[in-house]
Amino acid sequence: MWTNTGKLRMFEEFFEASSVNSEFRLQLASATAPLYSDGTWNPNVSSTSQVGLVSALEVGTSGLIVPRVNDPQTSGFNVSSAVQLGASAARAVLETAADVYQYSGTITGARYVLLTESKTPTGSFVAGNADIYAWWDIGDVTNITAGNTLTITNLSLQAN
Repeated sequence: MWTNTGKLRMFEEFFEASSVNSEFRLQLASATAPLYSDGTWNPNVSSTSQVGLVSALEVGTSGLIVPRVNDPQTSGFNVSSAVQLGASAARAVLETAADVYQYSGTITGARYVLLTESKTPTGSFVAGNADIYAWWDIGDVTNITAGNTLTITNLSLQAN
């Protein structure tokens, strides 16, 4: 069982520390992601090869890079403990910092935002074969017409 301090350190090491040589991205996926019969996301879906990626004009299916450096002031992630959040429940929270992620151009059929990392040992990102670490449901299948943007803000992960 993880302690709250352990959860906090795990998030810090994975998402902020320089010891992990990774580039995280936010990619868009369609509603064709493998789901359970009740419509919930199947937690065994862990690769972008298992989902239908959705293209956005400027980034294609590669998604947007989430800055990740060994400096909480410039990292795309903030890691907070329950004490720092003033929360009564014991938890560690990971959130995208004050950054706003915008996809522009024609976007057809986006339903999920995926937090992904490339699996290649060379560090080059392969959109269709990246590990999925987390996903967020946009709520509805989203279509954006040319000249408009899809803005993603306030994504968070919680370790209970």
